[in-house]
Amino acid sequence: MATKQSMEFFGEALLSYFLGGREKFYFKMPSGEIYEHHLKRYFRKATQIAKSERKLISLSYGDILDVGCATSNYTALLSKRGKVLGIDISKNVTDVAKMAGRKDCIVADIFTFKPKKKYDTITFLENNLGLGGSVDKTKKLLKKVSSILKDDGQILAVSKQLNNQKYFVRKLTPIWKKKVGPEFAWINFNIDFLSDLCKKEGLHLELLQANRYTYLIRIVKNKLLKRK
Repeated sequence: MATKQSMEFFGEALLSYFLGGREKFYFKMPSGEIYEHHLKRYFRKATQIAKSERKLISLSYGDILDVGCATSNYTALLSKRGKVLGIDISKNVTDVAKMAGRKDCIVADIFTFKPKKKYDTITFLENNLGLGGSVDKTKKLLKKVSSILKDDGQILAVSKQLNNQKYFVRKLTPIWKKKVGPEFAWINFNIDFLSDLCKKEGLHLELLQANRYTYLIRIVKNKLLKRK
């Protein structure tokens, strides 16, 4: 899963980029392959985000929780749809959000997060539904978000397509400024397998939109209720 240590390492790179640094950030896979992970994507303008992300934002409403808010790119847009709170496990990342003028992003781990209210909309952008890194942790994630979701609320997520297997765990080692950060795991799901996981937690998955690389999904407690 995405550990606090690995995300703080990533957050350090994002903070440096925000302050003008342009050192490249890389991920190394167990095969030895190394590829660049472009930091500039976390500082995109509203007009530069993907259609699926814009659609997700347009469907959000009410009290909104953005899980893995990163640099606050999305919380700024989500705030136009309702009252938003962004959470991220990395203090370095939320520091960037605060420097960018966002006061609605805090340091929190979704697995231990204890809000004083339940939410109308819980969002997972940037493939963040895979942050558990394993099937068991994803079950716990679904159970957790269900517990803080209103009965007529919705979970919205943009996830990567996976067609040829039930799920795929990608282990990644971050590299920045010739320093090596802690390895972490991220998981991608076949939509049918993810739908089955949701059913086991009393949730219903609905496919809203799909393209060659990603799909936009809505997860609800009661599929018979009409959404706003």
